[in-house]
Amino acid sequence: MYHLAIGKFFDSIIENSEGPLMFAKSTNPYLENNYAPVSATFDTADLTCEGVIPADLNGLMVRNGPNPTQRVNPKRHHWFLGDGMLHGVKFAEGKAVSYRNRSVSAGGSTPNTHVIGHGGRIVALVEAGGAPVEVDHELNSLDRPAFEGSLRRGFTAHTKLDSVDGALHAVCYDFKRGYQLSYLAVGADNRLQTHQDISLSTKPMVHDCAITKRFVLIFDLSVTFSLNRLIRRYFPFAWNDKHQARIGLLNRQDPSQPIQWFEIAPCYIFHALNAYENNSGEVILDAMRYERLFDTVKIGPFGESSPFLTRWCLNPNTGSVTETQLDDHAAEFPRVHPQLEGQPTQFGYALGIGDDPSSPDFNTIVKYHQDGSAEIHTLGQYEMASEPIFVAKSGSVREDEGYLLSYVFDQREGTSHVIILDAQDLSAKPIARVMLPQRVPFGFHGSWIGEPSP
Repeated sequence: MYHLAIGKFFDSIIENSEGPLMFAKSTNPYLENNYAPVSATFDTADLTCEGVIPADLNGLMVRNGPNPTQRVNPKRHHWFLGDGMLHGVKFAEGKAVSYRNRSVSAGGSTPNTHVIGHGGRIVALVEAGGAPVEVDHELNSLDRPAFEGSLRRGFTAHTKLDSVDGALHAVCYDFKRGYQLSYLAVGADNRLQTHQDISLSTKPMVHDCAITKRFVLIFDLSVTFSLNRLIRRYFPFAWNDKHQARIGLLNRQDPSQPIQWFEIAPCYIFHALNAYENNSGEVILDAMRYERLFDTVKIGPFGESSPFLTRWCLNPNTGSVTETQLDDHAAEFPRVHPQLEGQPTQFGYALGIGDDPSSPDFNTIVKYHQDGSAEIHTLGQYEMASEPIFVAKSGSVREDEGYLLSYVFDQREGTSHVIILDAQDLSAKPIARVMLPQRVPFGFHGSWIGEPSP
């Protein structure tokens, strides 16, 4: 969920050789139980299934996450660190055809945060300037630069697709070059079409962004680079009471224009659900808001405050901004219909994390409605889900006419499976369960990638 490998740069500084990787007795929760890495790779065909897999699910469900198999310091190890590993289940004609997992590595880059499909390619991503890595449909890393080698520098973990023109938008910060924030757009042809550097007086951790028809939203929030933590070999970002949190509107048509900034209450946002412009010209941002983060807890995002779906209304004409919490279910990893990013949406989906910010239970999946209501799917007593991925039904008309797919860990059995839910009937039992040959560690993000064109 929270990701940031920051590539080999921070890995080499923070992770030292003070001992072997430890598991149940590590005293670090991000090395224990289902956060612990896996060492085996599988190519398993004809997976066992309960229920009926929809015949129109034809493609690859793939996700990425850190797999820290190298020696680490349990005291300082942060969840966001570790080489990436992809886990993928292929579906075709009502069957779960195969499960496969592979480490991600090419040219010294090991992105561990996200994996997306764009322009007929599959690309693994990480933030902070780490190079993206292209993989094939068998999840093998390819020894060629991603995005046709057109990037000037590194990339980010989170991109936003404008389905109208097929362009991929991103806000990137590059620590390998002293911290440089940039706005990038990659066209449907997989080539860079826009690169605009952005000047900031500080070094915030800009994990995500959002888009609307006219704007790219820049998140300049209360977690910033900490030299003190870097020197002490901890993850080098910390809560900063002195930093004024703000959201910026960057003009997509002319990124060189000055950014319009809106000051907001101190907070942090890892992930935006969506943004759009209403009929009055206001920019509406829905995102998961943390009251405080990375202050006393140095090894991960859990423990200080819970994230809640919150709405900011930004008025470019008056410069005013309002903030409203929309829901009281603590949740993360928000997603919308992938073809509707930057457009008004009626529904959103997220992974519930429970009431205790120090010990997330990942036991529910939430469906948000535009009217402020929410539906909940509760898993079995010992089950813990991952980010839900929406896949539209073939020929769908309604926005929520589709499926939600999630990797699920069974704590009692120590195994993993994939569930398929009906997005229009979230409280119902899963349509199907696909059993996997090994557990899939709690990772971060993934995508549904349809069958490649012949």
